[in-house]
Amino acid sequence: MRVFRVWLELFGIVMIAIALAHLLFGQSTYIGGGPVSATMESDLRFYNVVFLAYGLAFIWAARDIPARATAIQILGAVFFGGGLVRLLAWAVAGTPSWFYIAMIPVELIIPIGHHLVLRQLGMIGVGESTGRGGGSVSTTAGSR
Repeated sequence: MRVFRVWLELFGIVMIAIALAHLLFGQSTYIGGGPVSATMESDLRFYNVVFLAYGLAFIWAARDIPARATAIQILGAVFFGGGLVRLLAWAVAGTPSWFYIAMIPVELIIPIGHHLVLRQLGMIGVGESTGRGGGSVSTTAGSR
C-alpha cells in the first residue's frame, strides 16, 4: 500500500505543478496552443484553480487510502471523464496536438489502474460492504 500511497501523492503533485504553470504563465504553457482571447485566458486560469484542487484532493486521499478509497474512485471517474471529453473535442473540433492525443489513453488507463489496485488491496468490491460507511447491510430472520 505504501507504493500506491506514494504514487497517488506524486500524481497529485504533478497535477498541482501543471495547474500552477497554467495559472502563472497562462496559455503559453499549453502544448500546441496558440493565441487566445482574454476571455479564454481567464477561463483557462480559472479552471486551473479547480485542477490545483484536484491535485490536492489526490494528496489528501493518499494520506488515508482505506478510509478514502471511495474518494479515489470518484477522482478517477473525473479523470476518466476528462479522457472521454478529449475524444469528444477531437470529434467536434478536429485533431489536437500530439501531446493531447497521447494523454487520452493515459487519462483512460490510470483510473482503471487505481480501481484495480484498490480491488487488489480489498478496499472495494462488487456488492460488498467495506465496513467503512459504504455498501449494503444484509439481515437474516432471527439475527440481531
